[in-house]
Amino acid sequence: MDLNKFKELLSVPTKTYKESKMVEYLISTIGDMDGVTLTCDEHNNIYAVKGTLGEGEFYPMFISHTDTVHELVDLIDVKEEYLLRPYTFGKDFGQEQVLCLKAYDKDGRPTGIGGDDKCGIYICLELLRQLDKVKVAFFVSEETGCHGSKLVNKEFLKDVGYCTQYDAPGDHLISYSCMGTVLFDKDGEFFNTAIRSITKGFGNEMMVQSHPYTDIMMIKQLSDLSCINMSCGYYNMHTANEFVCIDDVERSIQAGKNMVEDLGLKKYEFKTEPKPTTTTTTLFDDESPFYDDIHQLTSIDVIEEKDGFIIADIYDENQFYIDDEDGYKLYEILKERYRFNWPGAILNSVGLNRPGWVAIAITSLGVDKPYWRSPK
Repeated sequence: MDLNKFKELLSVPTKTYKESKMVEYLISTIGDMDGVTLTCDEHNNIYAVKGTLGEGEFYPMFISHTDTVHELVDLIDVKEEYLLRPYTFGKDFGQEQVLCLKAYDKDGRPTGIGGDDKCGIYICLELLRQLDKVKVAFFVSEETGCHGSKLVNKEFLKDVGYCTQYDAPGDHLISYSCMGTVLFDKDGEFFNTAIRSITKGFGNEMMVQSHPYTDIMMIKQLSDLSCINMSCGYYNMHTANEFVCIDDVERSIQAGKNMVEDLGLKKYEFKTEPKPTTTTTTLFDDESPFYDDIHQLTSIDVIEEKDGFIIADIYDENQFYIDDEDGYKLYEILKERYRFNWPGAILNSVGLNRPGWVAIAITSLGVDKPYWRSPK
């Protein structure tokens, strides 16, 4: 690993909808690579291809996203520290301190390093450098609803054999599904080969779980590819104290290289059943501050963010961000429209209560504002 290059990338400020510096950094970095063809679409999604396929061959594809949840600051000072990795999605890392990178602002305050998903970006760049035949893509605005990846250039996927994303914390996670979208066949050749390759790369047992949304979900929904998402070494995601473990990132790169070696340049199809349609009516009309031509919600989840919330349609993953002030307005609208005026009422009727998510609990006694949270 080129630690200086990794620090340089981690010091690039980027936040959802404010990703221009990261996009410019990637265009410059990839542009300096030999033998790589680079394109950037009108949405600022970046696509890169390296190598020429032979007859019957398909590219392995790796993806990550260019935004983070952290506010932009004038300076991101990346420092090396020995830290304890916290309990993360089913794994206790014990009391061993490991070499990590953590970010501070110009006043020495933790500012959130954005390993979600700058770790994924660095890994994809390294695989682009090190592999002979590969495609990579970097999608904008994942954190508020996979807005970039749902507009992916489908032509770019036509000669892809399978797709891998690096956007999970720790060193032990594999996403089997994201928000109900199954990514691969657990009994198929792709996964049985990939799990051995990934386990060998990380050097420890991997946990196969269902996770919240990320871009690989959109790739799966828009293609017939086997897809997978895995850990890439970030911890305390979405907090000021987020950090990344250097060794975990290195092992993530090795896991990707192992996959390409073991899976070869083949296509691994995996077709899923289309999602069921719904007859639920739109929650908001055109006089509501939460309605527009794009975000026509039918049945919603609400995801807590630092300074606001994400409203998510559970049927098509259409999502958008609102701040705390509008979040309170939303609470008042729901309470008035659906007459949720009794203690502890759960919004089952608008689709908020389902496994893995904590629904809004609206009550008129002792609570001024609704409270909600999700795993991501």
